[in-house]
Parts: sequence; C-alpha cells; structure tokens
Amino acid sequence: MRDPANRPSSYTDTSFVSPWNFPDEDQTPRRLVVHDTTLRDGEQQAGVVFTPAEKLRIATALASAGVNRIEAGMVAVSDDDRKAILSIVEAGLDAEIWTIARSVRSDITMAIDAGVDGVGVILLANSQYREIFRWTLDSALDQSIEAAALARQSGLHTTLLLADAPRYTEHDLRHVVEQIDGSGQFTAISLMDTFGTLNPEGTRRLVQAMQEWTQLPLELHAHNDFGLATANAVAALGAGAPTIHTTVLGLGERVGNAALEEVVMAATLLQRANTTVRLDHLPALAQLVSRASGHPIATNRPIVGTRIGEIESGTVATEFARWSERGGDLQWLFPYVPELAGAEPPTLVLGKYSGMANVDWALEHTGITVPAEHKAALLAEVKAEGIRLHRTLTPADFASLARKYLPTS
Repeated sequence: MRDPANRPSSYTDTSFVSPWNFPDEDQTPRRLVVHDTTLRDGEQQAGVVFTPAEKLRIATALASAGVNRIEAGMVAVSDDDRKAILSIVEAGLDAEIWTIARSVRSDITMAIDAGVDGVGVILLANSQYREIFRWTLDSALDQSIEAAALARQSGLHTTLLLADAPRYTEHDLRHVVEQIDGSGQFTAISLMDTFGTLNPEGTRRLVQAMQEWTQLPLELHAHNDFGLATANAVAALGAGAPTIHTTVLGLGERVGNAALEEVVMAATLLQRANTTVRLDHLPALAQLVSRASGHPIATNRPIVGTRIGEIESGTVATEFARWSERGGDLQWLFPYVPELAGAEPPTLVLGKYSGMANVDWALEHTGITVPAEHKAALLAEVKAEGIRLHRTLTPADFASLARKYLPTS
C-alpha cells in the first residue's frame, strides 16, 4: 500500500509488525541495556574456548556494535582469563567492562585489580545449592554482601547474580531481597533463570513481584532450555527490567542463553525499545563469534541466517516478483527490510518447490533467453534437478539446463 493513510500505525520505513503489539500508542519507549556475556557464559558452552586475542577482537566488535556492557570473563577461572579481561579493560572500549566473581574476597580483589567497571557477585543459595555447599541461606547472603561491600569500596558497580531465582520459594526470595536491599551494597539484582524454567508470563510476574519488594534496578539472565530465552528477555524488558543478559548466537551453558541478535531486534521492533546497538552490525558480529567458537550459523537462524532472504516456493516467489514490479515496500512481505539488520536483499532461488516466477527471475539474471513455449519444460527439469541434487540449484546448474532450450540457428 503506497497510500500512507491506509498504513497501520505499526508500519515504518523499515519494518511492519503487528499493531497488536502496541496497545498504548502513547507509551514511553523503554530503554534496553544490553549486558553481553558471550565471553563468559558463551564460553561455558561445552567445547567453546576463546583465546585472549579472540576475546579482545570479540569485545572490540561488541563495543563497536554499541553493546552497553561486556562481561569479559570470570576473573578467577585462569591466568589467561585475567589477561584477557585486563587487555579488554586497557583497550578503552566504549562500553562498561564487567566480570563475575564468587562471594569470596580473593575474587573481588582480582576484579578490582583488573580495573573493571562492575562485578556480578554470585549468590548460590537456593535449596539445592545450600545442600550441595552445606551452607545456610543467611550465611551465603552474608558472604555475598561482604564481597559486594569490598567491590563498592573501590567504586565498582555490583549486581547480585541470583542463581536459579525463578525456583526460590516466595518466602526465601523475599528474604533475599530484604537482606540485599538492607545492605546497601548492590546496585542491581539479576534474576538468573539458570535452568531456563520460566515462560514469558512467569517472567512478567516475577519481575513485577520483585518491583514490589525492591527499588533496585532489575536484570534478566535467561537460559534457553525450552526455546523461550528471547521471549522471556523481551517479556522482562516489557515488565520493567531494563538490563538483559545476552550472548551472540545464544551460546552458553547447556542449550545457551538469549541471543543478542534476537533480543535486540525483537525489543527494537516488537516493543519499540530504545537501544544503542547498531542493528546492521549483527551479521558480522555473528560471523566473528561463529568462527572463534567453531559453531556454524544455521542458514535459517533468525536475524543472521545466511539464507533467510532466499525464496524457493513458487507461490511466494510470484508474490515477491509481482510486488517488486509495482514498487511495493518490502516490509509488506517481510517483518523488516533486510538492510536494517545488515543483510543482503531478498533473492529467488531454484529447487523442488519453485514456480515460473523463479525461472523468469533466473533467466533475467543469467541473461539467457528461452522461448516461452519451452519454459514449462525447463521448470519441470529445474524441479527434477532439485530433487536429484537434494538442494537448490546454483546459477551454473540452472544455466546448464536452460541452454538446452536455446533456439537453434
């Protein structure tokens, strides 16, 4: 639709999402603060190892992309990790540099010596942790508060990393909040969904309950055990938790975390959140982390998949071709225009499901002219070849088929 009067309110120059996402058109946009933990939780995915040089390259790319906070590693893990954190701090990147620490003095001292801006202090105090580590809730809290106090004396920001927060009893969770609030040693609380047990509605309720008990800023660290990490992150943001923990490509312990690229795009387009992250940097950032981690990017991965702009289906190809001919805006056929996320323009490809629109597109782009009466036969060969090859056809595959139908002199 070219007439602006006929466009829904959720239509923009670069995207068109559902107006049902925005019940209150006058709502003030929320600010999204991205705390990226690719270099710590991302590296905890089994088999992933980043060298200090790789960590610096990734941190530099994260900062260049506009990520607000970079969790550079766990300061007590190894000498390499400490060197990596120090090199990232010394690089003077345009982002806050964070680490995480156990609730012990030696970890906090190392964090202070590294020169980071903030430290996440881990609280392992839910029922199973108390049994595993043989401590009480109050003794664990005392250790975390003492650790945070040492960090605060050196001017560091301190976030309580409340492990397995969603599975605390309400009684114990309120007690934790009361003690943390009363200590005055923390600048935020991160609700760590350590085992991915929340759904979006549960996330909203948890954030809202916490807001009734504390004025401290809230953060969410989501895991993806049920495939809901991004949905939960967006729900938390909508409920009033401004800081979301992410990893590039959703790397992380077990099944991973909320993916940076998904969270940022969903928050920006589906919640109209304000973010400093540059959306067009996301594909290059994903490629960098994929190479360093050894984890290939699925071709159909949201936002950064390398083939999400390819159209094989004949019906969809017809829609695209006809809409393009009339100069229609791409966001009517996609939720957002590809260049918004640094992707290539859509293209038609050839395979089992292709139709005549795909063939016409391919003929135009290869410069081959096939008589109209032979196009149906060419399409049949394209479909058969796609089945035989078990993939889409390359331009060379298609040209080889098409040349058989060239007029003879």
